[in-house]
Amino acid sequence: MTDTYTLTLYNRSTAPRWTFAVYTVVPVSGSDRLAPVAWLTKTVDSGDSVTFEWTLDHRLVFAAQGIDTGTEWTEAASMPVSAGTHDNAARIGYQSGGHMFTLEPAEARPTTPGRLYVDTDPNVPEYGPIGGPTVGLALSGGEQNRPSTFAPAIVGTSGPGLSHAFDLDPTYYIDAGTIRQGTLVDFDAVTGFQKVEFGPGRFSSEWTLDASDTWVPGPPA
Repeated sequence: MTDTYTLTLYNRSTAPRWTFAVYTVVPVSGSDRLAPVAWLTKTVDSGDSVTFEWTLDHRLVFAAQGIDTGTEWTEAASMPVSAGTHDNAARIGYQSGGHMFTLEPAEARPTTPGRLYVDTDPNVPEYGPIGGPTVGLALSGGEQNRPSTFAPAIVGTSGPGLSHAFDLDPTYYIDAGTIRQGTLVDFDAVTGFQKVEFGPGRFSSEWTLDASDTWVPGPPA
């Protein structure tokens, strides 16, 4: 059974409201550039809180668009996959001027626990800022007591004849601001946000944005 994570964020800022966002960084090989995505978001009034909930269920995603921070990344196709099984890899092809996103044949990739793959055909166009291609990982989550959905969490550049490997060891960050769901963030910027760690056997965490707009661990004092 997949473990369920919860993250409760309290708004005690003096500002009327902020949008709270959770970001995930996952190592992706084969990409020249990575961009985390505003994965879980909720606008929270001062004095209120939100609890996000998620599981480590994944999908591989693809888009024919570039990585431009500050813009919204919208998947063109997704592929249900399962690490540690034969259904752990997808392939991007290109035919008649369009991309194709398909599941790799069984045993195309080693069934390594905690790793997913995307391979690209040699005729896939070179990466461009307008048409991509970009590949990514979507995670299942949302606000607690509401239906979970898969949403992109991190994306990377792609191109012809590449092999991408996603190492499923997420690092989580939180931020508050005027943030839109699905917006791409500069990789170096997101690692400067507040890091949230879940220790061994620990699947819940609480953080408070205090009156000085600083994140402090735990519920409000």
